[in-house]
Amino acid sequence: MRKSKTPKLPDELFKRIRLVRRDFGSLLFHFTRSSNKRAAIDVIRKILYDGRLKGTSRWSYGQKCVCFTEAPIQEFNSIFSLVEIAASESERPRYEPYGIGVSKRWFFEKGGRPVIYDHPNTFSSFPEDQKYRLVKYDPVNGKDYTWEREWRIKVNHLNLDPRETLVVVPTSDEAFELVYEFAEVKPDGDEDGPWGVYHKPKWLAVSLDIFGFGQ
Repeated sequence: MRKSKTPKLPDELFKRIRLVRRDFGSLLFHFTRSSNKRAAIDVIRKILYDGRLKGTSRWSYGQKCVCFTEAPIQEFNSIFSLVEIAASESERPRYEPYGIGVSKRWFFEKGGRPVIYDHPNTFSSFPEDQKYRLVKYDPVNGKDYTWEREWRIKVNHLNLDPRETLVVVPTSDEAFELVYEFAEVKPDGDEDGPWGVYHKPKWLAVSLDIFGFGQ
């Protein structure tokens, strides 16, 4: 079988493409929502306390996965704005503006891969260990989820590395509170002894209001 060759992309050109493409980024985002038991902010708190994301098999043919989107945060910010103009629950996005961002490089090294959008009839031709990546795509009959730009990793739980993780919340107040809530309190002083304490953050948080969300 002949091997197909991928055109070579010079490193400098790749860097420039990344600078000018608004739809291309180095982070992946996992957004959550409120449940019957918890508000979305409390779901985020539990994720941070546990230090991991829980896999689900709801959309991946019985194989537990953790899902992310590679859409840049400013683009998903526009999706969340639809909540403000929704006339009914069915017109609201599935997720709320609370989530976890991770490095795309880190996620790939863990085994995460972009999903494969294809016609449902192709499902049987996929290798068993790759079926979790298939997302039904049939624009003729109204099935098109390509806007989600989804990535998946097949795990029961994805342990988060604080050095590779960004917490996303709607407001700067929530970001500030979460950073301090999970910060480690350490003594601050000199050789004569501690004279106070300082907070060493564990998680880094960013608020969507700096991108204009809610304004």
